[in-house]
Amino acid sequence: MKKLLNIFAVVSLSAVLLASCNTEKINVTYTPDSAGYSFIAKATNFTLPATNPVFSIKVFRTTREGSATVNIAATASAAGVFSIPSSLTFENGEGTADLQISLTKEAVIGITYNLKLTISDEDVSVGGVKEINMRVNLAYNWISLGKGQFWDSWVLYSIPSVEILKADGFERYRVMQPYTKELLLEAEWEGWIGGTQSAYIEFWVIDDEKHVKWDTNWFAGLLYQGDAGSVIKHYYPSALAASLAEHDLKSQFIQEKVVRLRPAIYIDGLGGWQNSDLYSFVSLPGGPDLSKILFE
Repeated sequence: MKKLLNIFAVVSLSAVLLASCNTEKINVTYTPDSAGYSFIAKATNFTLPATNPVFSIKVFRTTREGSATVNIAATASAAGVFSIPSSLTFENGEGTADLQISLTKEAVIGITYNLKLTISDEDVSVGGVKEINMRVNLAYNWISLGKGQFWDSWVLYSIPSVEILKADGFERYRVMQPYTKELLLEAEWEGWIGGTQSAYIEFWVIDDEKHVKWDTNWFAGLLYQGDAGSVIKHYYPSALAASLAEHDLKSQFIQEKVVRLRPAIYIDGLGGWQNSDLYSFVSLPGGPDLSKILFE
């Protein structure tokens, strides 16, 4: 016990000595002359309903005292598309306020608009986020066409019946629930099942020749040998690598209401089957039975 008390005394004395030595190196805390402002993030995305295309951006300030107004500069990729206040007012007691923005009637479904908001150097807080970049688009209006078929020649054994949606006014389609655990087990993927599984595969027509593409990749819900870090992805070929662009044009309507998709199947950082023609097929509602056109 005595030994412990002695140790405690030494530690206490050391703390006092260190405190006395540091008195000559006290740093002055920076205090801004006025409230500083900041965005919460440097970038964000919004998909808005066409019926009410409104969203808000949160702005912070370093004090809650008094009411104040900060100017916000905006730069848009298209003129007349956004309705944006040029300033934002904070009421007394508020440390945050929302800048409300809306898309105008000039905005068109199917186009993504870029918007940048900026706080001036004089108004931004120390270490704050001065600019925020946004990608904003109007949501498609999806209409069910009914039941069609989907078959992934690499993943599935049987050809399931699936719901097909179409974006109203566009040649853009969604294959709903293309994979299920039951289908994967039937195809003997036990031990590989896991990870992200796409709720739908969305593709769209890109030219008069009826070639189609999709956005980067979709997921079948499989992991290479069950490894959680080895997610199997169905890439749009050129989205995986520019050298695979020659395979892009293999994704197309091969006959009326029948679409062939040519993915580059790949595990990031490991490899895959990106150079193999492992097609998936979609028969739209009212189209032919895939088993008859593929196997007979």
